Amino acid sequence: MKVLEINSISKEEGYIYYFNKYRGNAVLDILSQKVTVPVRFSIEVNPLGKRNIEIDSLPQSLNYPVMPVKKSLKDFIDDLYKKGALPQV
Repeated sequence: MKVLEINSISKEEGYIYYFNKYRGNAVLDILSQKVTVPVRFSIEVNPLGKRNIEIDSLPQSLNYPVMPVKKSLKDFIDDLYKKGALPQV
């Protein structure tokens, strides 16, 4: 299982500057098949700069164990955050 990309990322409105919510479409390579699923995630940055990434929703119909998918998505999202590729409203 591999995350190929997350496209159509949009930031949801929020009033807390250290807590951001996003939604988008994740393109996953699962058992040599490309699967596109909607995903919602949040990033909270604590006062020391540590990021806590949570995957808020994944579809129930995903035919793969959820824990490896969440781990791969969190790593991919962390890389996007480090590169500055997430939308800033």
